[in-house]
Amino acid sequence: MPQTTRTIAASLAIMLILTVATQILYVATLSGVGVIEGWPLRSTIWTAELLLFTGIAMVSLVGLVRSPNLQLGWAALVVAGLINMIQSGIGLSMFVPATKAGADFAPLMGTVLAGSFLFYNLAKAIIGLAALIFGLSLFREGQSVARVVGLASVVAGAVAIALNLTAVNLGLGSVPFSGASGAIATFLAGWAIWLSSRQPE
Repeated sequence: MPQTTRTIAASLAIMLILTVATQILYVATLSGVGVIEGWPLRSTIWTAELLLFTGIAMVSLVGLVRSPNLQLGWAALVVAGLINMIQSGIGLSMFVPATKAGADFAPLMGTVLAGSFLFYNLAKAIIGLAALIFGLSLFREGQSVARVVGLASVVAGAVAIALNLTAVNLGLGSVPFSGASGAIATFLAGWAIWLSSRQPE
């Protein structure tokens, strides 16, 4: 990678891995906690994710313009970032009003939740594509540990694509581990991109 692209890739890798950290924090602290009861922490995490996904979309767009290689991978991360921005925005703007609407409007909350998860799973599938592309490049060009990470990224990306596209098709809660597979693919994509930025030209 040229030096300018290396800087972009390193920044992108950090942001991708941070989104995995926020998901782990969310699951560890807010599983089973109601929307209203957990809102202060929930909204803080979602705001942080919204900013991270905005950064991912912007930095990936710069990478797409500057890098002559892996353009589909950069483009996938741009699109995934934009979709995740929409998904985070739905949560931040609609979950509280839909919850406060009460039991009579429970189908409304269900609709908002299903729409949010459709975007969530679609973004995870697209990040899976990015993990596959960057992982394959690292596997081909890297050495020793880098090749192992590249192969792991390819496998995780393929699994994330399959599970999350199935979840998009079948609906909310229909495919176990679809979100987890996307988180693993995101982490490995970030790691693969980081290692790619460290490879000698």
